[in-house]
Amino acid sequence: RNYIIIWVCFLTIGVFSCMKVSGANDQDPKQQKLQIQTHPCERECQSGKEPKTCFYKFEVEYSGTLNKACFDCPLNMTDCSRPDCNPADGIERRIITVNRKLPGPAIVVCKGDTIVVVVLNKLPAATTSVHFHGLFMHGEKDASAGNKEKNPRATPWSDGVPGVTQCPILPGQTFKYEFVANPAGTHWWHSHAALQREDGMYGQLIIKEPDDENIHRNLYDEDLAEHVLVIEDWVHKSGEDMFIPHHWDDGSNKATSFLVNGKGRFHNFGVNKYPGLFTPVEEIFVEQGKRYRLRIINAGVSLCPVEMSIDDHNLTVISSDGADIKPIQVNSLVLHNGERYDVIIDTAAKVAKTYLIKFGGLMDCGANKIHGTALLRYNNGKYLVQQHKILKGPTKYSSYINIPGKQLNSINRGQGDLKKVSVADLRSAKKEILKKADRTIYMSYIFHDTSNPDFYDDRTYSFADVIGKNNLRTPMMNNISLTFPVSPLLSQIEDVDISLFCNSENLDPEVHCKGGFCSCYHLYQLNYGEEIDMFIIDEGLPWDVSHPFHLHGFHFKVLAMERLGASPEYLFGLNGPGNNITRQMVIDRDLAGDIPRNLDSPPNKDTVAVPDAGYTLIRIRADNPGFWLMHCHMSWHAHIGMGVIFKVGSQKDLPKMPSKFPKCGNFV
Repeated sequence: RNYIIIWVCFLTIGVFSCMKVSGANDQDPKQQKLQIQTHPCERECQSGKEPKTCFYKFEVEYSGTLNKACFDCPLNMTDCSRPDCNPADGIERRIITVNRKLPGPAIVVCKGDTIVVVVLNKLPAATTSVHFHGLFMHGEKDASAGNKEKNPRATPWSDGVPGVTQCPILPGQTFKYEFVANPAGTHWWHSHAALQREDGMYGQLIIKEPDDENIHRNLYDEDLAEHVLVIEDWVHKSGEDMFIPHHWDDGSNKATSFLVNGKGRFHNFGVNKYPGLFTPVEEIFVEQGKRYRLRIINAGVSLCPVEMSIDDHNLTVISSDGADIKPIQVNSLVLHNGERYDVIIDTAAKVAKTYLIKFGGLMDCGANKIHGTALLRYNNGKYLVQQHKILKGPTKYSSYINIPGKQLNSINRGQGDLKKVSVADLRSAKKEILKKADRTIYMSYIFHDTSNPDFYDDRTYSFADVIGKNNLRTPMMNNISLTFPVSPLLSQIEDVDISLFCNSENLDPEVHCKGGFCSCYHLYQLNYGEEIDMFIIDEGLPWDVSHPFHLHGFHFKVLAMERLGASPEYLFGLNGPGNNITRQMVIDRDLAGDIPRNLDSPPNKDTVAVPDAGYTLIRIRADNPGFWLMHCHMSWHAHIGMGVIFKVGSQKDLPKMPSKFPKCGNFV
């Protein structure tokens, strides 16, 4: 095959030297990717066929980007596709990988299959766990548990949350997760141990369904495994090296680049006349005249919603978080951390060339103008040019945000805007009329200017005493910071100190609070089978931002979303005039009948954003017995207590634990 040879020259320590940069110029692009053996469970799903049991082994270990497995990448572009080479964005750093891949291995199965994941922790001095984001764990093939009988296939202990559903996996230990693949849709897995997701421990989890069960199957022609895009905001230090300086000093909490399927372009290896040599970006291939389903996953960790668009292509959104919606065509969509959207693109009447798939970082990512790129490449039978001929030098952030036209899931917006469509404006693809809820829970959060004893000492350096950016506030829900027991609630409730449970209704200041800072095992009891309306309320202080919340083990229904602040034009930054509310304001508004609920086919989600100085109203059907975490999906916020645990059902409703299930606890 022919190669293009580029000479890149350097002047280092007074010595002028040159080296060759080579790469295939006329190779069929479909052959440039390494041939990866398909897992036997990755197949066409057919009704009436027996489900499979799908085995995966995850080896968790430290690695590095652009390490020795990469040889001369990107100076030789073919080296960037070597086994165990993770180029990332061209900056070397420590990462945590599963099976030495960034992202980790994909799980692609059919609905109703049994997934078995055996995790071996090879980290020398850190625990780990794996959460399967979007999975119900209730053992049913259908979407909802929906009955009072215990299901022997229910496996809530496979949800992956240390202190809630399992013990942490210690160095050298092996843990087996086993669960039924449900619901169908676009999901993902990631570490639920602190500060590991930002180091690269995540991957896609796609559950497909037979064509005759797929309500949108007639809308597209192709749904290819390689058409999954996983986005992550990326930094050039480890999670620990970012978290500690930010919480103990004035270190940054801002991302520096984006990865798409583990690939990005940040460091320019080119010099002189060569316009830019970057590590490769992800590319997906299509043909003219077809309709393609793309699956988009935001694996982000920081305050960084992502605006996605494709040059000269509309996006027809058909699903979110594994739940089908009535199709809506938009020009761009915003994904918050943990959210997934499935979109259809139509290649009819498009010029056969390469188009940019754009990911523009918003809020905190706007500070450094963070944006990422993938390529949509039309294969018109001719060999395609190399990436550096398309992406000539750095890209411009301004062309990646504020895309003209209709946008879905815009930040800090309520309902009713025809151009900025909120999640609450969507409708489920399956008709359903809801009844009135059995009760309502009001859950608010705010960033408190109190001395969190994990980061302050009231005697010598209280929140009020420290200066500048060191006076970091602590997020709390209903004025409580969540802590986790050392023994899992699901399997060892008898070993947990019941005096350390609390919520806003039974908080004991003498037991749960110190100097105005309150923390406990923040838990609410939900009766099995009841319907609950839950307001998630952002009180708006001290910044105009938007937080994404994820509920484990369920789909909830989004009934309403509203921003109540007095300055709606303030979308991000220090809060605008009057952009603060209270929990009681929302309660009063609701009791007065001023918050209408959409009970006609509301969309199902498991992750949703809350507008600043506003609320998102969700409906939960408590039909999945277990202990389930709900938390902000920004990594650091979840780690320092921005969450709550729901116990669904009584002890007698919980599934029987496996024999010899691992136990853990204090040593004294």
